[in-house]
Amino acid sequence: MKVNVYIDGFNLFYGMLKGTPYKWLDLEKFADAIVANNIEVVAIKYFTARIKTFPHDDDKLLRQYYYLEALSTLPRVQIIEGFYTKHKVKMPFFKEPCVSCDKTDGMASVVKLEEKRSDVNIATEMILDAMLDNDVDAFTLVSGDSDLAGPVSAIRHKLKKPVAVYNPHGGTCDELKKFASLYRNIPQDTPRRCQLPDEITLPDGRTIRRPPAWLPQSVTQ
Repeated sequence: MKVNVYIDGFNLFYGMLKGTPYKWLDLEKFADAIVANNIEVVAIKYFTARIKTFPHDDDKLLRQYYYLEALSTLPRVQIIEGFYTKHKVKMPFFKEPCVSCDKTDGMASVVKLEEKRSDVNIATEMILDAMLDNDVDAFTLVSGDSDLAGPVSAIRHKLKKPVAVYNPHGGTCDELKKFASLYRNIPQDTPRRCQLPDEITLPDGRTIRRPPAWLPQSVTQ
């Protein structure tokens, strides 16, 4: 059986990678590890967005840049980008005093980052591939986002093709489980076993290295 794997990068990060040193993730090894041994992973589509940063955390942008450069060397991986928006919103203070202003109630103006379009991109790619790619027998989604239950249901019940869902979070997404042909939680040690080499040579001859903050002894975001 041949499958395409669709990876919700935002969901994967917050489900398995945040706070760990395993963000230098080899998506080919990762996809091969989560599907059954008798299944061939033909293509891996990775959905992400270039982060916007605040002045104190520009290093995050550089780490993501090097990671996407590293992923570009993997022949089965296709990166499909959405975008982040940065805007001010009014939010209530938490019950505990604000560290910087000593306020305990009322509203504050804060800058909020939101990822846009990735869920739409995932749904679009999955449905188009299910309709047009006759070389693929089944579809695998890596996400715990209930908003993707619609395309999972459509592919399985309308287009009559199997869809497996692998949730990177520890809990259960009932909506995805309801519509998936197969539903599994990804073992939490999988990223540790699926890391890229610390040093990678790009096609143009440049060498990139795993960011120091992502070395095994580190837990930087």
